[in-house]
Amino acid sequence: MDKNISFTLKVWRQNGPKEKGHFDTFDMKDIPGDTSFLEMLDILNEQLIEDNKEPFVFDHDCREGICGMCSLYINGHPHGPGQGATTCQLYMRKFSDGDIITVEPGARPVTR
Repeated sequence: MDKNISFTLKVWRQNGPKEKGHFDTFDMKDIPGDTSFLEMLDILNEQLIEDNKEPFVFDHDCREGICGMCSLYINGHPHGPGQGATTCQLYMRKFSDGDIITVEPGARPVTR
């Protein structure tokens, strides 16, 4: 059984491809280890929407590791730690309690 973790999430945000971007920082609490990375971003977005804030926008499609639309750089690596898996196949159990996780745009152009 996976344990829950809490961590700091730094996400790259910008309003468009020609706009200056910045990192926003969020404290994520008690996230189950069996949560996929994209599901964790869904949790973040639910919290942002509840607080009447702009959700974090990212491409995602199949969530089955087939399409590659979920391409993100996680801690400086395409799709995050490890090899042979897309972002949607990355689970929070790969991270440790107290980690700082940085998310930046992947291979796709920034649209927003």
